[in-house]
Amino acid sequence: MKPLNCIKLTLVLIFCATLTSCGDDDPIVCNTIEVHDGNDQAGIPGEAMASPIQVSVKDPSGQPVSNAQVNWEVVQGGGTVSTNTTNTNAQGIAEVNWVYGQEDGKVRATIQNHGDCTSNSVDFMASSAQFSLSQTGSSITPKRLRSNGSCYEYDYLIKYTSNLDLSQYYLDVKGEYQFASETKTTSFFKSGILDAANNTISFMDCFSFEGEAYVDDWLTVAVYKKSDVQDGKIVAGAMPLVISNRMGPIRTTKPDGAPRFDTSKSGPRVAQRGN
Repeated sequence: MKPLNCIKLTLVLIFCATLTSCGDDDPIVCNTIEVHDGNDQAGIPGEAMASPIQVSVKDPSGQPVSNAQVNWEVVQGGGTVSTNTTNTNAQGIAEVNWVYGQEDGKVRATIQNHGDCTSNSVDFMASSAQFSLSQTGSSITPKRLRSNGSCYEYDYLIKYTSNLDLSQYYLDVKGEYQFASETKTTSFFKSGILDAANNTISFMDCFSFEGEAYVDDWLTVAVYKKSDVQDGKIVAGAMPLVISNRMGPIRTTKPDGAPRFDTSKSGPRVAQRGN
């Protein structure tokens, strides 16, 4: 072999060795998967999350990857996903619906990358729905004598904390109240009006009094699916999804001029709750 050809061969071998070395040192850049929407929701056992869980898949340059296969698996807390495999759309997004189990849950989404790339995954977390009433900030305020003079109206303001988007549900206030002159406790139901911005539930109630100076209330709130309510009433057999703690007593005081029952009838007469 001529000396010049030997030099050329040596250079080629050195160049090839350099390429191999660079290939070993540089990381392989692969498609990535990220949470797009639906993480950290509040779950109700046996119910689908309010929003689907979504991932986005992008190529090494950050552009969406369409038709990428995404595998979904519930890895904690029980529950199910609507399908175990989906493909991304033109925007690189894939989604499934997640039915929550019985406790804090986790779903893992994984893409099977190409070539020498390893699989890449992300986790979605969900916590059990929490809903509680707080006596701090809750109040009952005298409003007015009803126009027909039958009872005195009160505005109830109930403070709550929750990780649920309560605007998606129907709220039913269950009350137990006890008269100042009797120990008997009676129940009542009211639909609450939600103010999500201020974390309050409000409703109006109406009282007539006998000799009582006050009435004490204990309150709980039950959360129902809107489909369980027809014409403003909860359908027979419907079960609440979540029930709050029992809060109370909150005292309703009789203002001056509040209407009183006619006591001419036989038997004891006590406070009455209006409609």
